[in-house]
Amino acid sequence: MNKYVLLLLISGIWGSQFFFIALVIENVGVITLSAIKACIGGICLLFFGLFLSKEERKVPRGYFKWYIIIAFFEVVLPFVFIAQGQKSVPSSIAAVLIGMVPIFTILFLLAFFKRKSTRPQITSILFGFAGIVFLSWPTQGIQDLSNSIQGNILMILAAMSFGLSLIFMEKLNEGSSVIHMRNVLLIASVLLIPMSLLFEQSFKLDIARSQSIYLAILGIFHAGVVYALFNRLIRQEGALFTSYSNYIVPVIGVILGFFFLHEALSIHQLIGMGIIMMSLVFLDEKMIIKLKRK
Repeated sequence: MNKYVLLLLISGIWGSQFFFIALVIENVGVITLSAIKACIGGICLLFFGLFLSKEERKVPRGYFKWYIIIAFFEVVLPFVFIAQGQKSVPSSIAAVLIGMVPIFTILFLLAFFKRKSTRPQITSILFGFAGIVFLSWPTQGIQDLSNSIQGNILMILAAMSFGLSLIFMEKLNEGSSVIHMRNVLLIASVLLIPMSLLFEQSFKLDIARSQSIYLAILGIFHAGVVYALFNRLIRQEGALFTSYSNYIVPVIGVILGFFFLHEALSIHQLIGMGIIMMSLVFLDEKMIIKLKRK
């Protein structure tokens, strides 16, 4: 599959998660929601794994330590942070703050992993960040920032956790993406389910039938399917390229927030979304060379 098609597909799936979270978060505890997503996602990939060959289902030696680390930084921490943070942050702004993942990814790569980056990559990140600021500022002025500062901090911490886990996922460069992410999600479930029972008494969960459907969608698509695609793109293009999905996620979040949650959409947001999409041009150095020639 073309890398840009895969990038847009991942972004589209993840961008819609904030819409579905907003529909269930009032009736489902933060940890419980995270546990349900991880559990359903893991079961979904467990089912998909049944159709793989015996060779594809093998787990390379030494991978289980990475499964545990990734489960913690990619699922447990950010799932809880996002669900808790969105209680005080609009879905569109939540998507914007999570869109900072590429910034943290390249900072971690440069500071802790001694990875070099190209000028187009840095340009794209700065350009995309400018788009994020432009996109978020009109709907979140000084007053709103002070009112939901805890929620904003939680979203930023989730973005940092995602950025770190992206780099760790590069370690899973052998075997099946379905099997890798199945194991990650099931390990995360083992951690989250006892926490939800202990702190939120999730066995007393009382939700409407429609909310059950939304939870199933969150688990199947926003945990199971998308993580298999995510790991595949990381193996194909690396952590930094894959992190750019988070620049497209805010665009999806704002659009869905406008159409379905009746959140405001201003000219500044439209310009911001345009800047973010333009930042993707710098991802492809071949495209830049062609533009220079013209």
